[in-house]
Amino acid sequence: MNTILISNDDGVKGPGLRPLIKELSKIGKVYVVVPKKQMSGTGHGITLAKFKKTEKIEKDFYAIKGGTPADCVKYALYSFLKNKVDLVVSGINTCPNLGQDVIYSGTVGAAREGALKGIPSLAVSAAEMYAQDYEHSAAATREIAEKVLKRKKHFKNVCLNINIPRNYKGMKIVPLGLRAYDENVETVVDKKGNFSYKLSGRYVSGGKNKGSDIDAVENGYISVTPLMLNQTDFSLIKKVKL
Repeated sequence: MNTILISNDDGVKGPGLRPLIKELSKIGKVYVVVPKKQMSGTGHGITLAKFKKTEKIEKDFYAIKGGTPADCVKYALYSFLKNKVDLVVSGINTCPNLGQDVIYSGTVGAAREGALKGIPSLAVSAAEMYAQDYEHSAAATREIAEKVLKRKKHFKNVCLNINIPRNYKGMKIVPLGLRAYDENVETVVDKKGNFSYKLSGRYVSGGKNKGSDIDAVENGYISVTPLMLNQTDFSLIKKVKL
């Protein structure tokens, strides 16, 4: 039986977690290690030189207090499960992770950590803002996971970034696009003259992204993007001299 590790960045109460556990339990032995609380936007951040307390939620289900998504996967692979994992699945995230979102996403960070260990890994997101229904996304994830597990050697050191819209028409393997955001920093000054800052903004559009993950989702398809771990621009190495 395959061993599947589930993590996320939405924490124990993430609405996409239980549907995902239910579906993946149909195809393997599932273990869950997630942050205790919401940890969105933490990317691939890890905690160094500090102990993090673990809370047992139920059998084979643990929460890491103050841990990042990548922490959770590291702790599971090095301690909880001793690297005996066939598949890492992170999600289901409550919002899309498209284009450059993969850089900031804790969901993707957790899956990428699995890929760094040579384990096929999926980062799964609902392709709508603050989704309410996750059953269809969980079922689609199970179907993709089954295919990946049958061909594990082809997905070693690769993180698949997956976005699942409602009533999807099918699935497309596509590259990342580039999302456009209207971003700003809100500033507040207290009585002592100290500044506080808060990043805010909203998604504007996908711009010119024909054939990308953004385009696929906007047209009702599940987007699947294989993310490489080596980010080196080899073509530039040959062209540039400093």
